Amino acid sequence: MPYPTDPAGIAGLWISWLLMLMIYSYPLYKENPVYRFAEHTYIGLMLAIMLITTTITTTIRMVGPPLMQGKVWYVIPVILGFMMFFLLTPRYRWLSRYPIAILVGAGFGLGMRGVLIPNITKQVISTITPPAVGAGAVDWWNYIYIAIGTICAVMYFVLTWEHRGAMGYATRLGRWIIMIGLGAYFGNTVLFRMAMLSGRAQFFLQVLRIAPM
Repeated sequence: MPYPTDPAGIAGLWISWLLMLMIYSYPLYKENPVYRFAEHTYIGLMLAIMLITTTITTTIRMVGPPLMQGKVWYVIPVILGFMMFFLLTPRYRWLSRYPIAILVGAGFGLGMRGVLIPNITKQVISTITPPAVGAGAVDWWNYIYIAIGTICAVMYFVLTWEHRGAMGYATRLGRWIIMIGLGAYFGNTVLFRMAMLSGRAQFFLQVLRIAPM
C-alpha cells in the first residue's frame, strides 16, 4: 500500500500513529491522561460503530424484510431487545431479567453444542483411532503420545482415588503433560503478542517513512 497523498489519508495515518503512541505510553511509563484519552476514544468509537452496525443489521436486514413479508412473530425478539433497556430504570428493572435469561440460556446451549462435538467427541475419536495403513513413525508417535497423554491427564483429575502406586505414576505423568501443554499455549500467546508488537513497530517506521509501506 503506497503512502497516502490526500489530506484525509495523511491525517488519518498520523492520528492513528499518535493514538498508538498514547496507548503504548501506559506500559512504557504508567497510567496517564494521554493514555486515558486514547482509551476512551477507542472505546467510544467501538461502541458507536457496534451500535450502528447492530441497528442496521437487525432492523434492515434481519427484522425488516420478514415483517414486510407478514412474518409478525419476528417482532418478538425486537420486543425482548427493547425490554433489556429497562435495566436502566430501577423501578422496572425486573422486566430486563426475561430477555437476559433467554439470551444467557440460548448462548449456553449453543456454546455447549459447539464445545461437545469438537472438544470432546472428536477428541475421543482421535484418541482411539489408530493411524491408517502405511503411516510413518511420526504419525504413530503422535497417536501414542495423544492417547497416553489424554488418559493420564484425565486420571490426574480423578480425586476419588488416592494417587499411589500405578495410579501415582500415571497421574504424575499426566501432570507433566498438562504442564507441557500449558507451556506451549503460553509460548504461542507470547509469540502472538510479539508478532503484534513487531507489526506496530513496522507501522511506526512506515508513518515516518523510514520503512516502505
